[in-house]
Amino acid sequence: MFLRNRFSNKAASTLVFGGVLCAGLIGYGGVSTAKVDLLQIPAIPSVNATRSLLLDVERVGKNLFATGEFGQILKSEDNGQTWTAGKVPVSITLTSVAFADDALGYAVGHDGVVLKTEDAGANWTKLIDGSTINQFVLDNASARADSLQEQLDSLPANAAPEERERLEIAAEEAMFTMDLAQGDFEVGPSKPLLDVMVNGTGTVFVAGAYGQLLKSTDKGANWTYLGDRTNNPSNYHFNTMMLSKTGELWVGGEQGTVLISSDEGESWVAKKIDYDGSIFALIEAPDTRTVVAVGLRGNAFRLPFGGEQWQEVTTNLRETFNGATVLSDGSMVVVGSRGILARSTDDFQTLQVTRRSDKLPSASVVQLNDQEILLAGMRGFKTLPLSEFK
Repeated sequence: MFLRNRFSNKAASTLVFGGVLCAGLIGYGGVSTAKVDLLQIPAIPSVNATRSLLLDVERVGKNLFATGEFGQILKSEDNGQTWTAGKVPVSITLTSVAFADDALGYAVGHDGVVLKTEDAGANWTKLIDGSTINQFVLDNASARADSLQEQLDSLPANAAPEERERLEIAAEEAMFTMDLAQGDFEVGPSKPLLDVMVNGTGTVFVAGAYGQLLKSTDKGANWTYLGDRTNNPSNYHFNTMMLSKTGELWVGGEQGTVLISSDEGESWVAKKIDYDGSIFALIEAPDTRTVVAVGLRGNAFRLPFGGEQWQEVTTNLRETFNGATVLSDGSMVVVGSRGILARSTDDFQTLQVTRRSDKLPSASVVQLNDQEILLAGMRGFKTLPLSEFK
């Protein structure tokens, strides 16, 4: 799955959720010693899809959509009572889904795949995968290395030693980055995309492991790589995205990374949290516009509108929070490992905590009606009444 030892939330969730995906890959591999490319194998609809690993569930108008392992994209037109599978050209794990309107939608997943539907989820086509993204990264790294080398070569003989040393170091680092990008390109698709978002103008954003971040302004026909604009030299994973009420794009990731862009990803402002773990979900309170970030080991933080410093929320929990949503009444719900669920009705200052009876982890949550929420995670869906929160 990954070539290094850092795992992002949805990819890590795939492993934590019982090794289901790994078991499936072993099953494929047992047939032949040749590598199976799940990007080339269409998903096979399964009657068990609603009981398999699901990593995202979203509401689009009156419909619900969910994504998960083996390329499954499910749609419900009756508020989660029944589900039908879309026709998907890949069998790779899909981590996130988002729609621009009732018909036009996008899904992303492992190996950098990006899919598109124009008929409300009935049929999906592949736009790009990790090979395309690796080429973007390699082209950017090569251009930077060439530019720095040209600057170094054009330095006059009487240039200040400090300036020459600075350029030499920068050029050497750029060459090292280019070599890494060349290696990734030769390996092929391997890095997952973990979230997809569509803003009010129809611009599509995708984010993922090792600082991957791209956008398309023409419904996926062409893509711009944004990862080199985020000042992320360590290539921290970008795990989640959020659109604010005013259209700003927020990105959350490893090492307390939070980035904000008000110009569709052209430039970024850092709002780092004083926290060494990962952020797995970002949500915004509809009335106060307080932003909440949740992550590993029960860590949660809130940033009041206009504030500069994140405030740590005392949760008294050790479970990891994987997903979050805002309910129609303005309250916020977060879900996570070991069946944990928490709800806040006071701008995320205090929490009402409950736990799934089966103790299974949840990856995502959506509201069904005034009385119930729907959880997606290991072993599929589970409906939970809001009265469970005490």
